[in-house]
Amino acid sequence: MAIPHKHKGRYIFHFTDIRNLDSIIKNGLLCTNLKNEKEIKHKNIANQRIQERRARMDVPVGPGGKVHDYVPFYFSSINPMLLSKLIQKNVDQPGIIYFCVSIDRLEKEDAVFTDASANTVEAPEFFDDTSDLDELDWKIIDSKSWKQDSEEDKHKKMAEALIASRVDISEISHIVVYNEHVKKYVQKIFDDNGVKAPKILFDGYFPLERYKFYYTKFFFGDRKNETLVTGPEFLKNSYETTLKKIKKKRSGGRGMYRFETISDLIVAIEEDFSVLPELKGIIGLYQDYSPHDDFLEDHTKKVVRAMKSTGYYKKASETKKSLLVLAAYLHDIGKGPKKRWDNGKMPRPYTDHPADAAEMLVRILSEEVRNLTDEDVREICMLVIYHDIIGDCLGKGRDKEQLAGIVTGEDDFEMLCAIALADTSAIGDLWATQIELNKAALKAEVMDLKRLS
Repeated sequence: MAIPHKHKGRYIFHFTDIRNLDSIIKNGLLCTNLKNEKEIKHKNIANQRIQERRARMDVPVGPGGKVHDYVPFYFSSINPMLLSKLIQKNVDQPGIIYFCVSIDRLEKEDAVFTDASANTVEAPEFFDDTSDLDELDWKIIDSKSWKQDSEEDKHKKMAEALIASRVDISEISHIVVYNEHVKKYVQKIFDDNGVKAPKILFDGYFPLERYKFYYTKFFFGDRKNETLVTGPEFLKNSYETTLKKIKKKRSGGRGMYRFETISDLIVAIEEDFSVLPELKGIIGLYQDYSPHDDFLEDHTKKVVRAMKSTGYYKKASETKKSLLVLAAYLHDIGKGPKKRWDNGKMPRPYTDHPADAAEMLVRILSEEVRNLTDEDVREICMLVIYHDIIGDCLGKGRDKEQLAGIVTGEDDFEMLCAIALADTSAIGDLWATQIELNKAALKAEVMDLKRLS
């Protein structure tokens, strides 16, 4: 049956990691069951628990079978599942590409669709008659808002178009990419395969100008084209680049340091919190979101006090204690400065603040303290840039491989636990208790991952 006139001109969307593109060009977009049958391995960004649910869910219309017998597309380009992966810091958004197919593809007999995501315990409604497209909540689907008012609305936004078995690359009308660099990379993969590429577009360009694809830092006017969250590979690269920059600048031997040792700097901070421009910049910045309800400098001081109460700190050497305390003072500097927030108030969590601290660390550790070893620098940068990773791995589903990739051994893990405990203790004891209860199991898993890598 033909697509109703009011829905003509729409597209459906499938997003994937760019590392899967070569295989997709060669094999087409395959349903999960076909990929498994052919033993094709793709970079998978989906939630495993949800995938198990989809593997069992029946499709009661059209060709039938299970959801995993179909290639999934979404009617909305703004996808809450991708947002959750970004916030978990499990996805490098610039590496995500979108395949766009005309909604007319649903006229074929191998296509069905749903009125909500096929990810829930209770299955959505399934349809195989295009006249039923009116059953979908198009107001929610077309909304460019990041978040919905309820879980029900979130799943309505993720209504799916499902195409049985396979979609050939020739059926793709457009590919949307993050920037010019990615466009050139995509074009090269097509060229290397001797296949003509679909039209490669950027967010907001004709004929897809009605759609929005990537989540960005729109709330900072001068950074509105940046990815919302720095993903795992980009963050690790930033971390390693930070270490190199600091080493290079310190090797210049300019001799302009204000403090001889970390201990001297800490004494100065305790006497005057604004002694570092980066700390001065967060004074008066109010965190107006759960679980915070406080000024950032007050929270920071609480974290320092909590750090001194951790078991690891109490057993540490004096040198290590100084590193831990300085990291506690600096852990949230990436939320500042205050002036970039309207009225000096943070209305929501800013997930990317550890990444934003990197350039600040370059200045501080290159210009403020004379006596620092390369290892001192590494540990401070690790503690600040990755201060959230323990809590994220235990409570938010962040990939544990990231943790295994940055710790050099058990001591690094224990230091990261110390700053995680200090940070969470300053917010609420329950969260800290969860870290204490689960850190031993996490440590064992991470050390195993390191041995296997």
